Amino acid sequence: MPGRRPLTFADACRAVLADPAAAHSMDTTLAPVHARTVPEDWGERRSQLVRRRVPTGVDRVLELGCGLGALLAPLGTHYEVVGADDRRAHLRFPAARGESVVCGRPVAPPVHSAFDAVCVLEPAVARHSAFDVCGGAYVALRPGGIVILAAPTDPEAVFDPEVETYRGSRYRLERAVDIGSDDVVSIDYRVTDRRDGDSVVTSEQRPLELTSTEGLTAALRSAGFTNVRVAGESDLPGVVVGTGVRPIDNGPPGGDRTAHSLDPAETGGWADDRSDE
Repeated sequence: MPGRRPLTFADACRAVLADPAAAHSMDTTLAPVHARTVPEDWGERRSQLVRRRVPTGVDRVLELGCGLGALLAPLGTHYEVVGADDRRAHLRFPAARGESVVCGRPVAPPVHSAFDAVCVLEPAVARHSAFDVCGGAYVALRPGGIVILAAPTDPEAVFDPEVETYRGSRYRLERAVDIGSDDVVSIDYRVTDRRDGDSVVTSEQRPLELTSTEGLTAALRSAGFTNVRVAGESDLPGVVVGTGVRPIDNGPPGGDRTAHSLDPAETGGWADDRSDE
């Protein structure tokens, strides 16, 4: 994997052609392909969703499971924003754009009691139990802070079952998405070298964690949040949005957590990272 620069579409295609049987996925080798599937207005629409629920006086916002960082720039025009994710291939994209990111699992963030608000969006919630995500958000919030969590109730809120073709100067990649009855997403990738005609196929399967209004309400309350509100979002079918406040007089479950800021020494050097190129 080349340095800390983001992988390119050509990097991804070459890796699949070289070893199609390897464990390629949108979280690793195929991150640049996933980047091409994100709609242009996705980040701005989610920024509006978050901002409508953030109270006045909020300065620092953490996005858990920020992935490729599509939300960080639009939200960063209003707040001091940090993104956290455990997928280094994804973090390289926002880091190269100069955005602040830290490497850590959304369900066990490397920061404690440090943020005024925490947001978690549907692609991140779909990777973990809503109960675990709410627990991670609670830990990262300062007492009195608010969580905004968008959770999928339908798999098509996270993946569109479709076939798309992406092209570069040398490679063509066809991506086919199928959603099974068990809410497991199967993704097939056919990569073709347009110079010599070589073509290979690799696949991945992704189980999704879905919830409901009642399920997200229970997850927020179980984590310790108060003032819990959960409702659907009119322009986002298959998604429910919940908010909750970390009580001022209660510590997080599992013992004392001392507030501290992001420190590259603690987080593997990924706080406020920059691309080498």
